[in-house]
Amino acid sequence: MNQTTEQRIAAARARMGELREKFIERTQGELQTLRASFAALEAGDPAALDTIVQLAHRMTGTGATLGLEALSERAQEIEKLGEAQRSGSQPDAAARSRLGAAIGALAAELDRTSRAG
Repeated sequence: MNQTTEQRIAAARARMGELREKFIERTQGELQTLRASFAALEAGDPAALDTIVQLAHRMTGTGATLGLEALSERAQEIEKLGEAQRSGSQPDAAARSRLGAAIGALAAELDRTSRAG
């Protein structure tokens, strides 16, 4: 059976909706990892910054691909802040404060996105 253009578009939209839902679910779990990694960073573990940057990078790209621009932008801010601190030494208090605020902004945007979905 041949699908009409409208049917193909509807199927593609439905699939994108499914992918967004899966991404939101996964990101909610990864947010917990981000918070735990941030707590480890605050406790003096500079290696936790790598986990933060990796997770934020993945959220940035996938969020943008799925059309979740605001969520992607919040994750990109975390990624940029983390990248700027990747020197192997512990980020200073001001940098950690900015990073913590960015993680909070991501959490708020994720909450908005999940309620809107």
